[in-house]
Amino acid sequence: MQIKKKNLISCLLAAIGGIFLGSGIMLIWISSQNKTIYSQIEHFIKKYERFEEIQQVLNQEYVDQKLLLSGEKSMLNSAVKAYVDGLGDPYTTYLDAVEFSGLQHELEGEGQIEGIGAVVGKKEYYIQIEEVIKGSPAFKAGLLPLDRIIMIGTGETKNLTTYEAVSLIRGKKGTKVKFGIERPQNSGENQYLVIEVERDTIDVPSVRSKILTHNNQKIGYIEISIFGEQTNKLLTRAISDSVNENVSGIVLDLRGNGGGLLPVAVDLAGHFLEPGTLVVKTDFYTYQKVDYRAKGFGELKEFPIVVLIDKMSASASEILALALREQGSNVKILGTSSFGKGTIQTLKDFDDQTSLKYTVGKRFGPQGTSIDKIGITPDIEVAFDMTGYIEKKIDNQLEKALEVLTNK
Repeated sequence: MQIKKKNLISCLLAAIGGIFLGSGIMLIWISSQNKTIYSQIEHFIKKYERFEEIQQVLNQEYVDQKLLLSGEKSMLNSAVKAYVDGLGDPYTTYLDAVEFSGLQHELEGEGQIEGIGAVVGKKEYYIQIEEVIKGSPAFKAGLLPLDRIIMIGTGETKNLTTYEAVSLIRGKKGTKVKFGIERPQNSGENQYLVIEVERDTIDVPSVRSKILTHNNQKIGYIEISIFGEQTNKLLTRAISDSVNENVSGIVLDLRGNGGGLLPVAVDLAGHFLEPGTLVVKTDFYTYQKVDYRAKGFGELKEFPIVVLIDKMSASASEILALALREQGSNVKILGTSSFGKGTIQTLKDFDDQTSLKYTVGKRFGPQGTSIDKIGITPDIEVAFDMTGYIEKKIDNQLEKALEVLTNK
């Protein structure tokens, strides 16, 4: 093994030297850093030797070989998850088959979901909430993306697989499930909560729309819950309905929208901006930088627009909101500060229906604005009145948006 290891290190060093033959400067740097590189590669190989050694010991001596054989896939998944989680990036994660299926279903942007209306995934010692669907039982109960589920009912989650956690979370409509939640705070400390959620069947079209009347004026109300594969088609239909009703303004509701597909956000911007207008800038480690520009007809580019956001508006919804504010002619953002996610993820799918979701780049507004870990500050700050909404069915943020649009 020692001879093989040395040969492998030598080959790797030779390959590294070959990569930089075209650059004298880089060759000098490599020459001065050979010991460091050798050490790093040796450390890398040793880590995987340890896995081999452990596997060999278990195969030879573990008392229950049937259990070992049946648990092999689960052990591999756990090892890969732990390796990826070691990055400390909450948006980079290895998705098992259950998690990947849930994410795919959500990104379709249309259909029914049974349960509490949240996508979850396994992390180090807890189950993490990845997405919360607006209007779902999870949303109404106050669960947030990146909340850590440390208890389901009376049991801890640290030793649960995603499949086991999902099995406990799902249940018949009308039944309840209680969660122990650890919520990270900006101060570095964690807030601990107990939240009970009543299960339901959730119908989740990614776009809902209606015509509202305020101060004798018609206003088009369009709510987007996720940026999925069907969203642009549904939005086109909603815009057509609003334009045909001769509305004088548009309320675009992105509250609770945890994001979705970046290309979809760019497509949606094409309804609100002049074709060719810069929507978002990107910066990648591996890929070439790309500036995404609006395509489409800009049907709503001349309309007064109020965009509603809250602390759950994230990712692709922030791309759209920021682009409309920085590039639109008559746009106001109303509500509370958004989530603040300025990174881009992609998926690497595997044959066994698992997938690696990982961060590949950063994104910025048309004017170079970064909102990562900061969020978008609204032009008009209005906190949501939950009491008024529950007791009187009054959405005070929507009422304020209608007031802004009709009092001009």
